[in-house]
Amino acid sequence: MKKHLNVVLSLSVLAGSMLLASGCSSSPTSAAQAAVPSVKVITINGANAANASGKLASDQTVQVVSKIGGKIASVAVEEGAKVKKGDLLVQLDTEDLVQQLDQAQAGLTASQAKLADTQAGARSQDLQAAMASVEQAKAAVNQAKAGVSQAQAAYDLVTKGYNHAKNFYDQGDVSSDDLDKATLDYEKAKGANESALSAQQAANAQLTAAEAKLSLAREGATANTLEQLKADVSAKQAALNLVQIAIKNAGIVSPIDGVIVKKNANAGEMAQAGAALLTVVNVDKVKVEVSVPEGMINSIKQGAKGTVVVPSIPGKTFEGTITFVSPVSDTNNNTFPVKLTVNNPDGTLHAGAIASVAFGDGGSESRVEVPKVALIQKDGKSVAFKLSGDTVQSVVLQTEDKNQDWVYLKGDSALKPGDKIVLNPGDKLTDGAKVHAE
Repeated sequence: MKKHLNVVLSLSVLAGSMLLASGCSSSPTSAAQAAVPSVKVITINGANAANASGKLASDQTVQVVSKIGGKIASVAVEEGAKVKKGDLLVQLDTEDLVQQLDQAQAGLTASQAKLADTQAGARSQDLQAAMASVEQAKAAVNQAKAGVSQAQAAYDLVTKGYNHAKNFYDQGDVSSDDLDKATLDYEKAKGANESALSAQQAANAQLTAAEAKLSLAREGATANTLEQLKADVSAKQAALNLVQIAIKNAGIVSPIDGVIVKKNANAGEMAQAGAALLTVVNVDKVKVEVSVPEGMINSIKQGAKGTVVVPSIPGKTFEGTITFVSPVSDTNNNTFPVKLTVNNPDGTLHAGAIASVAFGDGGSESRVEVPKVALIQKDGKSVAFKLSGDTVQSVVLQTEDKNQDWVYLKGDSALKPGDKIVLNPGDKLTDGAKVHAE
């Protein structure tokens, strides 16, 4: 079973690639130096450890969203700002919400006052008023009864006269005018009697209502009435709480300690609920996710240490702790995802940077891996440029994809541990060209 070589990437920080001559003319030596391009190189180093490569990622990446929609009043941060958990980032306009708050508070106060008065029971003056209403209603009933008696007596008398007039009219003893007069008197008496009966019914209803009100004043509110009033108070309190929460949510705060890396919001714009306004990352720790082949996975344990090398930081190594070993392989390439966490208190490590990880001793044959950025395609073949002194030599390689950033070298490769190759060589670099590597 093959084992990974630790690819330690020594990225040279290169100064300017052209030397400018002073004065009006350049010497032949200066012209020659100016024609030599500067390049970045990596060194392939061998090791006795099992290795894998991947990319750094931030420990936490959070998109800051608003829970409510509204107009953005202010944005307190810019990209690159360092923030603490709970810091105010975006403030939404709260003018409408404040008015809703006042309305909800007034409604709650009114409901609470009504409940309190009902629970306290009727006052003495309320009882006296209720008793007076009952007496007035009784008097109205008596008066209505008298009115009914009078109306009924008049109606009976007029009815009797009407019947006599009708009989005499049929016999020819009464004229039609006399019958019409008797009929009109009858209709008036009948209407007056019906009105008196209606007034009596209304008086009785008023008396019943007045007596019920007096009884309620004496005995207090029923259990159902109190429950309804309490439910109304609870509903008004809930409405007030919702407005208070909305006002609180109008101030959008940072969910974590970190750095603002993306800003999508400006004052005056409308914020939509759930839409990302800012992105905050925490890089006090960084994660490294690598793909490990089947032959290595049994030697890697959660909680163990790994040595992390970042090509963009030459000459330094970082200790990582294995936090996850996948029990399931990636179906695309039959490798197993492994994650490590690396402390990054000074912010040296940057998310997105390429990294390689050495997991410890292993007993199988090594494999060489190189980054894809060191390769170019010529005539359908993968070509790298090997540094030899101050010139480069093009080398055709057979490769096998490891992941999106790295490849394994196959067969009897012309590259060996300790060789230096050019990063991002470009199409203009040719075999045998002189270069300046720093």
